[in-house]
Amino acid sequence: MLGVWRLQLLREVSRRGSIKAAAEAMSITPSAVSQQLAILEREAGVQLLEKSGRRVRLTDAAVLLVRHADTITGAIAAAEADLASIQELVTGTLRIAAFPTAARAILPPVMTALSRRHPALRVTLRDIEAAESLTALQMDEIDIAIVDEYDEPARVSDGGLEFCEFMRDPLYLALPPNGSPIANASDAASPPDQANPSDQGRRPETAVRLSDLRDAFWIMDTEDSHLGQVTLRACRSSGFEPHVRSNCKDFSVIIALVEAGLGVGMLPGLAIHDRPVRASIHPTDPPLARRIASVIRPERRSHPMIVSALAELERFGATYAPPFVAGPPG
Repeated sequence: MLGVWRLQLLREVSRRGSIKAAAEAMSITPSAVSQQLAILEREAGVQLLEKSGRRVRLTDAAVLLVRHADTITGAIAAAEADLASIQELVTGTLRIAAFPTAARAILPPVMTALSRRHPALRVTLRDIEAAESLTALQMDEIDIAIVDEYDEPARVSDGGLEFCEFMRDPLYLALPPNGSPIANASDAASPPDQANPSDQGRRPETAVRLSDLRDAFWIMDTEDSHLGQVTLRACRSSGFEPHVRSNCKDFSVIIALVEAGLGVGMLPGLAIHDRPVRASIHPTDPPLARRIASVIRPERRSHPMIVSALAELERFGATYAPPFVAGPPG
């Protein structure tokens, strides 16, 4: 009979590309992995690994076994979920990964609520980009990935993952505090403070047409980021190529440069959620938004800790009030 544990080791070698990486993921030594896979070869009666330089390559028989291992691992996860569902307490360790603005704005209240409702549940958080969290989910390193989707084709195309949208997050234009979209740093000296949006709830603000900012300098997200690409496409759809002054990974840096009068920028609502800013924040015309979703493995959908976490995320999405709503375009 084929050993389930050894099948899972073979699966890790396939997914991670080497015995060393599989050993690190499974918290055992590379020699132990090699020994267990040698036993699996004897159990299967076929060769599973071939030398390829300093690495190993899976044979056709091994690839076939990995497909069965995926099915077996999914069945084990479903069985664990069924067993957990008959317990009175929600226990265990829930591993969540979220992109930075979600980790800052969404996860603190969600994790706090989960700890209050389920004291025996331990929740961990990894602050990583959406693409990385999807990889971690596929590698069984986390239980829930929080991702953002803009107007590009969905990144969650793996049929083995379940996409659960729980909120929309509007995108906003950030202008220098003095209101001039092409202000110099000297023009923004000693600007008046802008009230913290979180103190005022949803405030009506004049929507700004992207076409009105064709002559402005732009403070962009990084060139390969989804928001950076969305901003470029939106500007081009409005008939112009933006004058990019800076590309910044950190929204705090974008806000600081805009507040210094060095240009305009595009910000998601979560980036300014409960955060005081002096920049002049406006909805876009046409309006832009991103979808925020949790991604899970379907076989774990019924696990109580997954159910509880998804419910808290839905609750956050239902009560999330973007800081500004659009008034008539200026």
